[in-house]
Amino acid sequence: MKSYLVPNTAEPGYSAIIRHNEYRDGTFKDENSHITTLYELFQHIVAQDSSRPFIGSRKYNAVTRKFGDYEWMGVSEAAKLVDDFGSGLDQIYQKYVPENPADSELPYSHQHPLGIYSINRAEWLLSEFAGFRSSKYSVALYDTLGAESVEYIVQHAGIAVIVCSIDKVPRLLKLKHRLPVLKVIISMDLFDEHGKNPTSLPFTVNSIRVLQEWAEAQDVALFDIAQVAEMGAAAISPPAPPRPEDLCTICYTSGTTGDPKGAMATHESYVYTAKTGSLAVPAKSPIHLSFLPLAHCFERNAVYVGLLLGGSVGFYSGNVLSISDDAQALRPTSMIGVPRLFNRIYDRIAAATIYAPGLGGVIARTAIRQKLERLDANQGFQHPFWDRVVCNKIRQFFGGRLELLISGSAPIDGKVLNFLRVALAITIVEGYGSTEGNSAATVCTMDENTAGHIGIPYPAIDIRLRDVPEMNYLTTDLPCPRGELLVRGKNVFVGYYRDPEKTKAAFDGDWLVTGDIGQLKEDGNLQIIDRRKNILKLSQGEYVAVEHLETVYSRHKLIQNIFVHGDSLQSTLVAVVVPDPETFLPWARKISGANIRGKNANVSLEDLCKDEQVVGALLVELRKLGREANLQGFEIIREIHCEPVPFDIESNGLLTSTFKLKRNVAKDYYRQHIDGLYTKINQKK
Repeated sequence: MKSYLVPNTAEPGYSAIIRHNEYRDGTFKDENSHITTLYELFQHIVAQDSSRPFIGSRKYNAVTRKFGDYEWMGVSEAAKLVDDFGSGLDQIYQKYVPENPADSELPYSHQHPLGIYSINRAEWLLSEFAGFRSSKYSVALYDTLGAESVEYIVQHAGIAVIVCSIDKVPRLLKLKHRLPVLKVIISMDLFDEHGKNPTSLPFTVNSIRVLQEWAEAQDVALFDIAQVAEMGAAAISPPAPPRPEDLCTICYTSGTTGDPKGAMATHESYVYTAKTGSLAVPAKSPIHLSFLPLAHCFERNAVYVGLLLGGSVGFYSGNVLSISDDAQALRPTSMIGVPRLFNRIYDRIAAATIYAPGLGGVIARTAIRQKLERLDANQGFQHPFWDRVVCNKIRQFFGGRLELLISGSAPIDGKVLNFLRVALAITIVEGYGSTEGNSAATVCTMDENTAGHIGIPYPAIDIRLRDVPEMNYLTTDLPCPRGELLVRGKNVFVGYYRDPEKTKAAFDGDWLVTGDIGQLKEDGNLQIIDRRKNILKLSQGEYVAVEHLETVYSRHKLIQNIFVHGDSLQSTLVAVVVPDPETFLPWARKISGANIRGKNANVSLEDLCKDEQVVGALLVELRKLGREANLQGFEIIREIHCEPVPFDIESNGLLTSTFKLKRNVAKDYYRQHIDGLYTKINQKK
């Protein structure tokens, strides 16, 4: 059995404690016991080898508007910038920020927050380390946050100083009348260097002068990062590093309803997560491609684990759609991603291989089939012949030397996971965690060859299940115990900032309550099978877990987004479906008979989404998928609205900053269509 059940720890309503099989006593040998804070992690990197490459960024050509090769900042250069910029920050806070940054009754009132607001880039990471130098804690603002969320987080966290990319400066100044706490903005982009990246292209000498005058009128001190570093270099202040129990960051959860919640994590928590992560997913001197938002702990911890293992990090060029181009330039050895990205990668690779015409398609299908058979027989993802003939070419999609992919955030389709394992001939593991658990709870073992689960507990992190009798999930279920997943360990957060009620609700004793329903499989792997929230009841009494259904239906290759809806006055489910243009357009044009009836073969996505014949065929596809997934009759969608506009964060506001669906917002946004679908259903009765 892959997990270890601690004897005599089961209690009424609770399963036994579940641990990693190689760390049965719940501890691990700490070979880096001298590292107790993230600032000490940075100093450890400097002491190891100050000459090695540390952070890579692609050089942008403002004339051709294309990115070139990666250019590297060495450890020693990064250390000097952290010292200079950190000393400059000390002067900034001393001059502009009140002495008592937070409520005096809070345990971290002796520390100041430092806001960071940009996409992933070198200055993001270096700004955080510079803040750690004098015990400041980071509060990240997602690059995609709307104005209301930015306003709420800045005011709620009391952020007086924000380091941001230059495109965020006007956004912040526009909000300043609602942000009395904001005193200083520091641009990551230099005022006297134009066009270093696409973000800074629109900002000329004249427009920067306007920004400076606007900031002055708003009583905001505006600097660029070089100006602050020069201030620091002229008067280096001694470090005042944090203690392990000090606050490291407040990570605001995206929240599908209500205001974001500020999850507080200490330095001890982040260092512990990095150490246990390096044991769970070991790698030697990894080269990590960073593109998932650093504002979330999943990406940040991946970076910290890589640095602890002696690695380096290369930042993407700013466009997720160009990740393959960045990967080919960086040639990373490790990456993390989310299922929606891996689904797109699968579609591209599958189209060029197993769905390709001619002899090439025949060869690719044979290679993938034989490799999947070997994987299923527990013989690994490698093949002495097919790797050389077929898979090494596919590996060039990521630059050719990728060794490890980690999927998180949501369940990944098993078909996609195993296809990528054999097609790329690399280790791909799925993990599970949450903001409150610092992104660490479970992960597959490195030799895993099965899919459809989230692996086993991290080393020295405890898991257990708790009965959910109202949903008929019990820890006494045989052969596989089921219940709500609870997590315990030093990785767990210390609470929500200024919200003791929600903090209390997040814990059962010293166990973090996740809200996810887990099942312990017979082989010892854990599986997420449901969600305690977002359960709705239909008119005939059936309970429906709509998030689970959305996961099932979104596996269809024609689907990009889906919102499944039902309510207590109706006996059936309906859905709003956003098709994936890449796969949907050619399929739908055939269904609509565009070529047969002499229509324009390039009929638009909008017109196809209105075509009743196409919508009906798409509904048939989804209903077929539901039956193949063994869904109950009441879980099969009855009608759909085909929506050409994707769910997103800014234009329609249907997604959170971590790309989760805002269900209540979606219900109101599509109310007219939902009512129309139910009218159509009821008219057929």
